[in-house]
Amino acid sequence: MSFIKSTAFKYIPILVFAIIIADYFFAISGLGSIAEALRQFAVVISNIALGLGVISLLKIHGKNVQRRVEGRWLYSIVTIVTFLTVFILGLINTNGEQYQWAFRNVYTTLEQTMYASTGFFIVSSAYRAFRARNIDAALLLISGCIVVFTNAPIGEVIWSGFPVIGDWLLGPGQLPGYRVLMLIAGFGTIVYAYRVITGNERGFFGGGE
Repeated sequence: MSFIKSTAFKYIPILVFAIIIADYFFAISGLGSIAEALRQFAVVISNIALGLGVISLLKIHGKNVQRRVEGRWLYSIVTIVTFLTVFILGLINTNGEQYQWAFRNVYTTLEQTMYASTGFFIVSSAYRAFRARNIDAALLLISGCIVVFTNAPIGEVIWSGFPVIGDWLLGPGQLPGYRVLMLIAGFGTIVYAYRVITGNERGFFGGGE
């Protein structure tokens, strides 16, 4: 097992990475079928991971119900029953009336409720964060208020200039910073991939620091 962890797991990502990159950039005869097989294998692995997630969900919530964990076991029953019900309905027919009803009237409603609750938390956090202690905080506060009034229907009623300034802030105003962040994230991903394929990223192989 130590050989597999120390050697095999180190060279498997390198081999897969090299095949996928070579197939994408170079038209090498016979390599396309291997790359396609690896992509299909990745789909199979993702489905296996999904199955493991289902088993873990049922195991954890089943223990909560079995042990009658205070404050949790009732919610665990609801989770298990809901999951099994929707899962069975989906296996029978994803276009069926019952499955579509569960999706439209239960899932969609809960999703909208979650986003609404998240909105209140964001407003609460913004109230604590947007305090004009200095110039930078004042600029952040003013920009945030303008964007809020831009998206709120009452903003244009108060002043017709809010949508114009808000659209500029959401477009040319934030686009350079957004692109810089995306470039940094891209370079970080490249560095992480390099550390993985060279075997220097211990966390990827289940090791410590």
